[in-house]
Amino acid sequence: MSSFTSFQQDPGDIAGIQAAFDAGESDPVALLESLLRRIDEAEPHVHAWTSVDCEGALQQAVQARDSLNRGGRRSPMHGIPVAIKDVIDVAGFPTRAGSRARTGQGPAARDADVVRALRAAGAVILGKTHTTEFAYFDGVPPTRNPWNTAHTPGGSSAGSAAAVAAGMVPASLGTQTAGSVVRPAAYCGIAAFKPTGQNMSTHGVVPLAPAFDTLGWFGHRFSDVAAIGAALHAQRFLAPARPDSLRVALPDDALFADASPAVMDNLDRTVQALARAGHRIDRTAAPVALADAIAAHKTVLEYELSRLHGELATEHAQVLSPGWLAAIERGSSIRNEDHLAARAFIQQAQKTCWAAWADWDLLLVPAAPDTAPAGMPTGDPRYIIPFTALGGPIATLPVSLSTNGLPLGVMLCGRPGSDAGLMADALTLASAIEAPRNW
Repeated sequence: MSSFTSFQQDPGDIAGIQAAFDAGESDPVALLESLLRRIDEAEPHVHAWTSVDCEGALQQAVQARDSLNRGGRRSPMHGIPVAIKDVIDVAGFPTRAGSRARTGQGPAARDADVVRALRAAGAVILGKTHTTEFAYFDGVPPTRNPWNTAHTPGGSSAGSAAAVAAGMVPASLGTQTAGSVVRPAAYCGIAAFKPTGQNMSTHGVVPLAPAFDTLGWFGHRFSDVAAIGAALHAQRFLAPARPDSLRVALPDDALFADASPAVMDNLDRTVQALARAGHRIDRTAAPVALADAIAAHKTVLEYELSRLHGELATEHAQVLSPGWLAAIERGSSIRNEDHLAARAFIQQAQKTCWAAWADWDLLLVPAAPDTAPAGMPTGDPRYIIPFTALGGPIATLPVSLSTNGLPLGVMLCGRPGSDAGLMADALTLASAIEAPRNW
């Protein structure tokens, strides 16, 4: 890979940043100023941001510094800048959702609940990042992969993942309805977490398909992701004590037959590293055909998005991306009974799968069929969608680099409601398989 196309950089270990604050070696204002310099360097090439609130962020950083000087740290995220995906409301800024149909959208009157939670935790809201149109697969933003700007960062949370991977911000928020947190994290070589479906308030978030819409967040490594989770909701996401030796299931299914040699080699080396660390790894057949879960997910997704956004097809058809318009049109033709049947299938699949996987602590699954593709499609979410439909939390870890110089990641999947346990398990497994910070 030619070095001139690479803008990957570690934005800093959140725990290390807090230690520097405590030691008087840095403070929230100094941190923000260094990140703004990094944005000046990398943003013209990566295009992660829709807007950077330099003035507002500086005011927040000054307040955070003053609070720390009085001994008032609120959380592990106190004074840490965060980027917000532009489907999430930030008071005073328009939420455009990556769509020209919302060009005239006025500024949001109030923060989304998740943004309010971050502010309460002392985080600094730095700005908003690019998304695909309405967080669907189409309407691709200008964002580039920091590892190689000729490749996609993935979608739909493209800007949020790229901003962290390029060292422009230590943390960011995204959303996942299909694969929109896991995929960009894996493609950009960073860590992420998607909670159990509907486990957090999405008030103030532009909906895509409420049955699956879930907030998620990105950090350079999983220790950063855990810090974000603790700040958002300590009881729900704070990692408890867990066994040193974990039982890990590796699901077998025809869906994974087209994984590239690089992905399979990465998975084999990951399994070997976990076994050396004392964890038990078992292959097990998926109890339902994962392709059927993908089909049911698509039916529910398109039925719901068409009911939520159907008026766009008549009022703004000329400015919508072709894929988004086609999804609205397909969804509008889905019969109610077919939608209900797909919902019933997913509910039964959740019961069947998690009963069959009850003997394991978590699942280990490749995050994508290959590394980030060249050009600006958002990539392939097929490996992720079934586990989004199954409803549980998903952690994403960067593991290695392919021979083409692009990152490879894995996802760790837990049963619904196991968010704190999966957070702890991901931290444990990260010590054996996660890529170093400066790889």
